[in-house]
Amino acid sequence: MRRALVLLTVPTWLVLQTGCDIQAYCFSDCGEGLSGGSGGAGGGAGGQGGNGFTTTTESGFGGMMNCGDTQSSLENCGECGKKCELAGAIPQCLDGSCIIQACLPGQYDIDGAPENGCEYACPVPNPLDTELCDGIDNDCDNLVDADDPDLTPPPNLCNQTAGTPCEATQLVCDDGGWSCVYPAGVETNLGFVVTTESLCDGIDGNCDGQIDEWFSTLGDTCEDAGIGPCKDYGLVVCDPTDPHLTACDLSAPPDPAVPGPEACDGVDNDCNGFVDDSLPASAFDMVPVVGGGGALVDRYEASRPDATGAAPGLLESVACSKPQVLPWTGGGFAEAEAACAARGAGYRLCTLAELSSTCRGAGDTDYPYGGAYQPATCNGVDQGTNSAVPTGSLASCISSPDPAFDLSGNVAEWTATQTNASAAPDRIFALSGGSYLSPELGLACTIDLTPRALETTLLPNIGFRCCFGP
Repeated sequence: MRRALVLLTVPTWLVLQTGCDIQAYCFSDCGEGLSGGSGGAGGGAGGQGGNGFTTTTESGFGGMMNCGDTQSSLENCGECGKKCELAGAIPQCLDGSCIIQACLPGQYDIDGAPENGCEYACPVPNPLDTELCDGIDNDCDNLVDADDPDLTPPPNLCNQTAGTPCEATQLVCDDGGWSCVYPAGVETNLGFVVTTESLCDGIDGNCDGQIDEWFSTLGDTCEDAGIGPCKDYGLVVCDPTDPHLTACDLSAPPDPAVPGPEACDGVDNDCNGFVDDSLPASAFDMVPVVGGGGALVDRYEASRPDATGAAPGLLESVACSKPQVLPWTGGGFAEAEAACAARGAGYRLCTLAELSSTCRGAGDTDYPYGGAYQPATCNGVDQGTNSAVPTGSLASCISSPDPAFDLSGNVAEWTATQTNASAAPDRIFALSGGSYLSPELGLACTIDLTPRALETTLLPNIGFRCCFGP
């Protein structure tokens, strides 16, 4: 058994007393000891030897050896001879345990275990706060690219518009770079979503919130080679045989009709190839002018042939008189005059006197419905619509005895009554009836200071109606 070697220093006076037989070193159980010694030099670890000195036993020796402070010594950390050495780190002996004081430059403690030191050597000299997609451990946490939860995708790299197919786009870090993996149906070119869709497929291929919008006729009414109502109508759909084209699906309504009398509706009802031609008198809803000597006046404000209750229409071939459609507005005097004349011989714009007398009716009242103003009966400013309403939609705004609608309010109406002596295009014509912008006095059938406008005036609150006869 190996024993610790303990050096004992003997005082000179003791040497002189004992002579030359004094042993300077004793290796356990010596036959002759120092005077006054009580236990020899072989005391237990941490005890006192015969010379009175504190020692520390080193493991493996039966003798005593003083190795100093084992609580903070790098050479004897926790026990004699146990060095505090950690790979890649500056070590520290704290309370007898070897810990990492700091990592050496470029070294990192990833696993948190002090016994193997700062085990990870990062290849990046100046680490970032976050990971980049470049095949390198940028933030020195031993996790690279997609394996690192710190990897933050760059904003706006991919089209991920909510509510479109692109919403499900995956931004993938692969092979040291980002890529956009778009769902099926998204049209791309060189990895980018196209601006213009090329496929008519019922999918928002360019992720702009609209489906097949570049095929602008989708859903429109289409027709075959028939004429007028004899046509077979359908709807424009994506061509099932070629996604780059559209087709007319004739299985959709309406079905073809049989020829009938011509009507003022923008349709060739008699299937002769001409629209609204040779319209019969029955095509226009008219009533007698009160005191007009047989003249007729439109029951409703004039409207375009293709007008609906929601849109004023676009066709301007002839003026119609029919209910529940938006009136024809925004045209000047010449446009109104031509639209009435297009009906045929004898049709014309009404005079101010004809409209005023028909508005006053058989009772010769200030308003078509009576002598007292009723703010909610006709469409004036008190009605609060701030726009024209469909013809005849205000059931009480009528004159008598033959009811004509909206002679007060809704839209003011061009008349053939000129109020100045100028020639075209500087003529001024009277307006009748007031409009949705008119107050109480402006809605009266007869107004002392007659409203008027230059013939080229184009306003959304000015319309007209037609008369027939002498």
